[in-house]
Amino acid sequence: MQNNQENPFQLFVYLKLTYPSGKIQWNGLDKEYASFFLCKTTKTITNNFKKLIELEWLYYDEQFKYYRLEAIDTLRDERDWVKRRAYPFGYKDINNIRATLGAVLYTQLYKSYCGKHFKKHKSNVLKSESANKSFVVSYDVKKYAEISVNGIVAIFKLSKCKASRIKNLAVKHKLIEVKKNYEKLKPNELDVAKKGAKYRDENQNIIFKNGNYYLQHIDKIYSDLYFKKRKKLETL
Repeated sequence: MQNNQENPFQLFVYLKLTYPSGKIQWNGLDKEYASFFLCKTTKTITNNFKKLIELEWLYYDEQFKYYRLEAIDTLRDERDWVKRRAYPFGYKDINNIRATLGAVLYTQLYKSYCGKHFKKHKSNVLKSESANKSFVVSYDVKKYAEISVNGIVAIFKLSKCKASRIKNLAVKHKLIEVKKNYEKLKPNELDVAKKGAKYRDENQNIIFKNGNYYLQHIDKIYSDLYFKKRKKLETL
């Protein structure tokens, strides 16, 4: 999402899904279909197509006279994208591309956090006394993790405004869940909290509601967005 490349990426995903062979003639009808599906003018579609060429995500094959989409693993190899965790985009994601990308980025950090701090769930198998048959009792609960907007900014090189906006879009489209994280302050803790924030040169995230002051901590996030694992780069 760096350099405002969401629109070219949206077209790239559409082309990947629509032309699974990776070969595109890109005539007037192709542009009209893309314009209709993505709800954009043909001029915008054409500009985004040119941008994909600039980004080297597709190229023109002079020998066979059609355009070719680069394979995802080729892009990974050329750009040294070593992370194997990948979200399988579908048509349903395309028209809400910013919300989906927001969910993907926050889920990346969420899954990393869970992998470090939460034990993997194991189902307990119990015996039924009456039927003498095994059955599974699941103790799955939603595990929320503190995922900072500042973390998204630092890792993915986005502006704070964009990092916050795509999180809100992901929540709006119910792709991730967010819990506000408040700590009730006692009267004698209010000044300490303010001075501490000032000393650290941080925003004073103190709110007043229902007659009490609260310190607002980093939002807690939950996501069950499905990711799959791609091959390691060295095995490609």
